[in-house]
Amino acid sequence: MAIGIICGFITAILNSVGYLCSANFLKRYNSPVRLLLFAHLVMMLPSIPVFLFLFPFNQLAEPAFFITSLLAWIVVFILGQGSFFIALKHCEASRLSSLLGLKIIVLTIIFMLTKHEYPVMGQWTAVFMAAAAAMLINWTGSFRMSFKGWFFTFSTLVFYSLCDINETNIVLTIVNSGYSGLKGSIISASAIYTVLGLVSLPGLFFLRPTKKQFLLSAPYALLWLSSQVFLMTCFAMVLPVFGNVILASRGLISVVLGAMLSLVGLQKLDAAISRKQWIYRAIAAILMIGAIAVYSFSTSA
Repeated sequence: MAIGIICGFITAILNSVGYLCSANFLKRYNSPVRLLLFAHLVMMLPSIPVFLFLFPFNQLAEPAFFITSLLAWIVVFILGQGSFFIALKHCEASRLSSLLGLKIIVLTIIFMLTKHEYPVMGQWTAVFMAAAAAMLINWTGSFRMSFKGWFFTFSTLVFYSLCDINETNIVLTIVNSGYSGLKGSIISASAIYTVLGLVSLPGLFFLRPTKKQFLLSAPYALLWLSSQVFLMTCFAMVLPVFGNVILASRGLISVVLGAMLSLVGLQKLDAAISRKQWIYRAIAAILMIGAIAVYSFSTSA
């Protein structure tokens, strides 16, 4: 379990640094969709040779289940991203970021219903603590939103949760084929981002790709790809619910990184926050530490 927790924290750190790296691209082109498209293509480049060289084509334990999970991941990922961008049209980004903290509750319910694994009271307590912590990070003090905003926010939560479940299925299939958690995660990530990159290729016809766009998206893309290897290792060892409890620390890590950027004069890469928000984030930090401790204790008890 300890290795799974460490991998979860490494994922959170890499994600947080990656989000900061994406700021340069977004300040230049102001298009999250464009960033994602170029990032997918960048991630495809190292994924293809790793996939071709390491993938166990002839000794995969459950090939049909693996292919089904991989294709399902691609579908729910695209639907999740589409729902997210539509939700942004009906909701401020800061409020939506806060509401995404509810994902861990949605994930727990879906995981419970599909896997028939029922969390004990302590684990449920940790889940709600982690959700509250994640929401407080970007809390704006209001839940007011249109019906469309709520609909696409909820669909985003569902599709993102299904991504995590399918990602866990993918990596566990590789691990059950005789590979370690880390090597299985490398193989799984290479398979996912090879296919996702190929699916993203037609998007180039709608954009004007330039070398500069690829270079600006590369730091974010490579950090994200690396984070996914550690994320899948985390999921393989502690499963996605506890993994998401740990990942809720991303917001706090981003706050710490933002404060460090201010100290070195790079505050333009992060948004300024009020004293009230700092108080919310301090409370979130306490909840987050408590959630991880409670879930760990409840799992080992």
